[in-house]
Amino acid sequence: MRFTKIIEAVALSAVLAFIAGGQVARADDCDDEQDEIKKLVERVINYNNNPQGIGPVCSSTGQVLGITKAAREVAAECYDDGKKRDAILETYDKAIKEMEEKIGGVCK
Repeated sequence: MRFTKIIEAVALSAVLAFIAGGQVARADDCDDEQDEIKKLVERVINYNNNPQGIGPVCSSTGQVLGITKAAREVAAECYDDGKKRDAILETYDKAIKEMEEKIGGVCK
C-alpha cells in the first residue's frame, strides 16, 4: 500500500471540508483555523513524502490521521450548528473512516 495514495485521499477530503467550510456564516475564524490545520497536514506529507517500510508508513499515516481527527473536532466546536457544519463533519468522518480502514490491516 502506498503512503501517497492514503494521504491523497485524506488531503482531498480535508480540502473538500475546507471548501465547504468557506461557505459557513462565521467563516473567518473557523476558516483560519482550518487553513492552519491544512498547512500542518501538508507539512507532514512533505516531510514524510516517501517513507520506506511498514514502521515509517504507519508513523506518517498515524500523524496525518491524528491531525485529521483534531481538525474534525475543531470544526465541530467552531462552526455553528446547521447543514453546512454537518456536511463538514460528514466529510471529515468519511476521510477518517477511509483512512482507518486502509491502514487497519497494515499497522496493527
